[in-house]
Amino acid sequence: MNRQMELAAHNFRPTILMVDDDEMLLSSVRRTLGGNFNIVTNSSAVAALAWLSKNQGMVDAVIADLMMPEMDGIEFLQQAFSVAPSVPRMLLSGNVSSVSLRDAINRGMVSRVLAKPVSPAVLREALNESISSPLPCGPQRRVSSLQVAEAVEKDGHQIVVQPRVSAKDFSIVGGEVLSRFDDLQHRFTLDEIISASEDHPVINQLTSNVLRLLEKAAHEVQPKLGMPARISVNCSPYSLANMDFVQFLMQRVIDLRRVNIELEFEITEHNAKVLSEPFIRNARFLKEQGVQLLIDDFGTGNNSIQLLRYNFYTGIKLDRGLVSRMMTETIDDSFVEWTIQIAHKLGLSVIAEGVENLKVAKRLQKYGVDEMQGYYFCRPTAPCDLAMNDIVGVTTS
Repeated sequence: MNRQMELAAHNFRPTILMVDDDEMLLSSVRRTLGGNFNIVTNSSAVAALAWLSKNQGMVDAVIADLMMPEMDGIEFLQQAFSVAPSVPRMLLSGNVSSVSLRDAINRGMVSRVLAKPVSPAVLREALNESISSPLPCGPQRRVSSLQVAEAVEKDGHQIVVQPRVSAKDFSIVGGEVLSRFDDLQHRFTLDEIISASEDHPVINQLTSNVLRLLEKAAHEVQPKLGMPARISVNCSPYSLANMDFVQFLMQRVIDLRRVNIELEFEITEHNAKVLSEPFIRNARFLKEQGVQLLIDDFGTGNNSIQLLRYNFYTGIKLDRGLVSRMMTETIDDSFVEWTIQIAHKLGLSVIAEGVENLKVAKRLQKYGVDEMQGYYFCRPTAPCDLAMNDIVGVTTS
């Protein structure tokens, strides 16, 4: 059936599938846009996917809310892409953060992200633009979890270390281990690679290799990062929801303690699994074992404030985007100051990422941040090349 016949089949009005658990919003959209579009709504993401799989040939666009009970909007759109790859996908979000936007583009393959509340006029315009520029049916440029697994297995994955410094005197107090991919990063960004992995079993393989490489380089890293060296590693909520993998992590913690490395785990806050029962149970177990858990990318997603209610986190890492905008954006500057005050009242330490100049470092000192990390002090470096004289040593005077 050609495109003209498809349009005739539903009264010349494009068909829009909209998924949101807000029945009042769905009713409002049907009422205000019903004259322009054939609006099919569903409050169940699972039921909507089942309907889409049977009716993909007549659907012109899919819209999903970011926060839904059965699955988040990005996961829904990712599955919608598998079912109907050529249908434009749009995400509605109450807080369009840089992390949510990046995830939507990388995983959900969306054409537009719209911030709630969205007016009927804006929604109508966005739908018309998306429908008039359909997505290609062919394969998309994105990294697969299989490619990441192959990179790990074939030594295409390495680690680098970026030191953390005390905000009081800029002395080294620890560091963070980061992943690098020699071949894959010529074709994809690091964010794309991690996004393709974080909700897939390959993330366990990747994290395991990070810890193996860290243990192998312990004799090079530990003398330069303190006694004991406090070293953080990113860990996906997907991994921490698995008790078998948590037991594996706990053994690595014990092994590294024997060589004077105190392992900490950074948990990305935007992942919906940080609110799941298995994750919460296992995070509490790690806290009871004396393992430090940090909220990573704090201030970028929808879970930041809610996560402060849990008692198993010991610190937060302010997102580098917030830190970079402090000197020019009043709202971000105020949010950073407020976050540091609240975190300290809750007994949490605060680490600022992305510090790139002395002015930002001084401002963070003024607000009372505990530690800092960024290019101003040291770029991420291979463990064997980490040298004390590479790290900026300036006084606070």
